[in-house]
Amino acid sequence: MLQGFKLPTATDDSDRKLLSDIAQYGWHVLKILGDESGPEYCFSVGFYYSYGHPEILVMGLSTEVGHQLINLAGAQIASGKVFRAGDRVEGLVKGFVCDFITIDISQYKEYLGYGVWFYRQLKQPFPALQLVWPDKQGRFPWESGYDQKFLRLQCLLDKN
Repeated sequence: MLQGFKLPTATDDSDRKLLSDIAQYGWHVLKILGDESGPEYCFSVGFYYSYGHPEILVMGLSTEVGHQLINLAGAQIASGKVFRAGDRVEGLVKGFVCDFITIDISQYKEYLGYGVWFYRQLKQPFPALQLVWPDKQGRFPWESGYDQKFLRLQCLLDKN
């Protein structure tokens, strides 16, 4: 756990649920529904507090799948696994390959707002990674031949 970190005070049921999940499981997963302004996504709050590990965001998959991926990663993190930017991970889900990229701090307010609330007392921003999934041919957005139609589902939040 973060030394000297004081948990924020809950002001509503959503805050209480987030704090309860972090106390019980080590993290909480937020599900953000997509709309005309962007795709649906999920992100963790608590990995950094509980394990010193960057938070994880999954974009463009259903919130159920994103939630499941974050929980699978969380189980590994709780067992000591560390995911880093640039890691290509096979086997998080059988037959599924993913990469991780660092989320640029300029994206935190828009995409990780509840995380910003939770970690607001930190002197430096908490670290966060985006789990990036490949197109149907197994190519990632930065690789030649990537199917560009998937970029509208999976906005890359690193520094471009």
